[in-house]
Amino acid sequence: MTMPQNPSGRTFPDPELGQESDTTLLTEESEVGDQAPDKDAGRTTRSQMREVKEQVVDQTRTSIRQARDRAVDSLSESRRRAADQIGSLATAFHRTSEHLRSEQQTSVAGLADSLARRVDGVSAYLRDTEMGTMVDDLESLARRKPAAVLGVGLVLGIFGARFLKSSGRGGTEAGGFNARA
Repeated sequence: MTMPQNPSGRTFPDPELGQESDTTLLTEESEVGDQAPDKDAGRTTRSQMREVKEQVVDQTRTSIRQARDRAVDSLSESRRRAADQIGSLATAFHRTSEHLRSEQQTSVAGLADSLARRVDGVSAYLRDTEMGTMVDDLESLARRKPAAVLGVGLVLGIFGARFLKSSGRGGTEAGGFNARA
């Protein structure tokens, strides 16, 4: 015997017959009872999706924070190396100045000393100044002397391009063309 079912697909037991009833019970209680599990399941699904979203957001924030920290560490290390190299250059200018003084060329030695002091100042600035302050200082300089900043940028770009070209892996010939192309 097939049993008719209510819209929820459930059959109800008939206590008198000891079996499932073939009548459909559509009362407010059964309709509310049928909807409640669906709402609970929807709430559970939404809360699970919210938890997964929060986990993804937290992992993303952690990854971004780690990448930023690595970049700051790398930049700090590069700044320290640049400051050390510039400091070495200042030391060389000081030695040159001393040598020039020993050769009785005091006017040129004075220029070398002056240059050494400036280079020492640049080295100390790179070593001791925070990156945000450097950016602010560069922006200020660019507003006051845009031509000078543009000129320095151009010169640095040319030197950088020459350096990269000369440090290539031998894949280019004298004309700058790739021999394999």
